[in-house]
Amino acid sequence: MIEGGEGWITAARVRAYPRLVLALAIVLGAGWIAMSRDLIDPQGKPLGADFITFYAAARLALAGEASAAYDPDRIFAAEQAAVPANAQHFPWQYPPSFLLLLLPLGLLPYLVALAAFVGATLALYLWLIYRILPDRRVLVPALAFTAVPVNALGGQNGFLSAALLGGGLVLLERRPILAGALLGLLSYKPQLGLLLPFLLLAGGYWRSLAAAIASTFLIAAVSAAAFGIESWQRFLAHLAVARFYLESGALPWDKMASVFAAARLLGAGVAAAYFLHAVVAAAVAVLTLLAWRHGSLERRAALAVAASVLISPFLYDYDLVVLAVPIALLTADGLRSGWQPGLRSALVLAWAAPLLGAPLARFAHLPLMPLVLLALFAACYRRVGRPTPA
Repeated sequence: MIEGGEGWITAARVRAYPRLVLALAIVLGAGWIAMSRDLIDPQGKPLGADFITFYAAARLALAGEASAAYDPDRIFAAEQAAVPANAQHFPWQYPPSFLLLLLPLGLLPYLVALAAFVGATLALYLWLIYRILPDRRVLVPALAFTAVPVNALGGQNGFLSAALLGGGLVLLERRPILAGALLGLLSYKPQLGLLLPFLLLAGGYWRSLAAAIASTFLIAAVSAAAFGIESWQRFLAHLAVARFYLESGALPWDKMASVFAAARLLGAGVAAAYFLHAVVAAAVAVLTLLAWRHGSLERRAALAVAASVLISPFLYDYDLVVLAVPIALLTADGLRSGWQPGLRSALVLAWAAPLLGAPLARFAHLPLMPLVLLALFAACYRRVGRPTPA
């Protein structure tokens, strides 16, 4: 039965459009690679773009100079050593714990390392979506999700973030220790986990919280032992630089999906943008915490992810891969328990928007992604409030 005037979302279209988008993404991606020369793409960036800083940092760490990754001149020199034709600087802004994962990639040639990183993390992402919706037909829309090519072509870590955040949340009740460990590993990107400790406390997931804390401290300790305490000192000192990048637009606001970035792109001052973002983030956090004891874990996990992306002011287009988690969770829930009016439209919008968000922001100065994220959050919040069938 079609609810809420959503007759345009038909089974035939759900099957056909992802296939079309996936085919188009493959053709355009292959063409983009074919037009590249000396590992430099048509925009003058290295293939894999952001991956070059992962690779360069890994090479520095292998040489016993992990802390040098936070030195702009040293990381740029390492990037040029990896791709000699590269003329653009890509800063390293991650904690040393992320280097533990990247270190083996530094032993490989650049393109092999890029393919291995994207391929392995993509497999983790697809495994999670398949566990949520155990049907092989789901792999096409999962691959065609419009944040996927953005992340893959950028050589970024959105697949890994989605696997850790989504996997940790959906396993809270079945495998609480493993769930906490996965959420602790997400500390390599702490801005996505700001709400998680409070949710674990509110839900009484004590074992998961303890495992998350232990996991976070363990990888921090191991990375400090492997790369030296100086690497952590340099990372903490670099946080002020990262804040400058965010506030000044040195890293482009049009590629960001946060309320803060949208406000800055539209001309708001730094203080005004922070205030607007803080108001939205506080409201989202309070609503999520109040709702966290209601509904099934499936619905609450979807709400937690939708809230997490709205709370972080530092949110890039490739980070939006995590939206696949609430899309998959609420699709599984809707197929089983029925649909609320507007829910499917919100999921389709969230599925389609990541590819269009940056171009609209860049060329039309229309930063619509925060509105899409708010619509998804509202759909998740309404879903949590609906009684779970016995």
